Amino acid sequence: MLFRSIPEQVVNACNTIANEVCDASGFVQIRRLLDRFDARLLIRPMLVEGMLASVPPEETGSTIGLRWVVLIDEETYRIRTEDVDLETPSQQLPVRLRNTIAHELVHSLAFRPTEFGISLNVTSTRQKPADLVHIVEQETERLSPLLLWPERALTTLLQGKQEPLSLAQLVEARRALGISRYLLINRLCLIRHSDDNGHLTSRGLRNLAIGLAEWQADGMAVTRSWPLFANFDRNLLPALLRKISRQDRLPAKSIFPDVTFAMCGGSNEKVTLSAPAGTEGNPEVERLDVEVSAESTARVAGSEFLFVVRVPLSSH
Repeated sequence: MLFRSIPEQVVNACNTIANEVCDASGFVQIRRLLDRFDARLLIRPMLVEGMLASVPPEETGSTIGLRWVVLIDEETYRIRTEDVDLETPSQQLPVRLRNTIAHELVHSLAFRPTEFGISLNVTSTRQKPADLVHIVEQETERLSPLLLWPERALTTLLQGKQEPLSLAQLVEARRALGISRYLLINRLCLIRHSDDNGHLTSRGLRNLAIGLAEWQADGMAVTRSWPLFANFDRNLLPALLRKISRQDRLPAKSIFPDVTFAMCGGSNEKVTLSAPAGTEGNPEVERLDVEVSAESTARVAGSEFLFVVRVPLSSH
């Protein structure tokens, strides 16, 4: 199971925080997120993009113990604190900066769990509470997507959908939420850890896969093995997705047989394929007619883009 060592309480705490600070559209303003964590933001020259630090209460006059500071490198992110204060859904901070700050804030949960209603129960006499804090500190870095894509916004996106989300809908969601492609996919992967709202059985996420690809100098693409979200009925996964997940940087032309497809150097950003599908033990029990779409981006070597594999309603 994904995140075996993370208490579900940590996941629930992140979901609760995001739902509390997001606006009506589901957008999470970074200033509100910092305030919820009772953290300051300092922008200064550093050797790393971002860092979390604690400040003793005697230096801040705090009556609640340690205060937390998120340090951001001013060379990497040429912003002012005023830019953070003025952020809106239509005037967003850079996606990478938003993710860096969320990453550092969720990292702090390892050191202040009780502030957010998290109790770390010792399950073994050989396991010390400090060991559990260490585990949470290591693993929570993967949970920053929960802070930037609230459960409320995910529910809204899926509401009323009668077929799998399209690439266009996912691209628009990413833009509106101010999140990266990596974060978008990882947020959906996190649903498997806690799905109280039944998102995985909604029509919007059934028979759907979302992955990352990268343009090469020859105008063709390679696929990335991670992150990859896939959710198909009866666990009948298209064989091409298993191939993608098992080897990083596979040439798209070795996966998709249609040479007119953009990822294979062609001009079509969407193609329909008949693909073998099955389980791990029996990978080709039937064939699925799948629609494969590639995000429309400039074919600049090294740049990444989303691709989607889905079974449209018309194919059911």
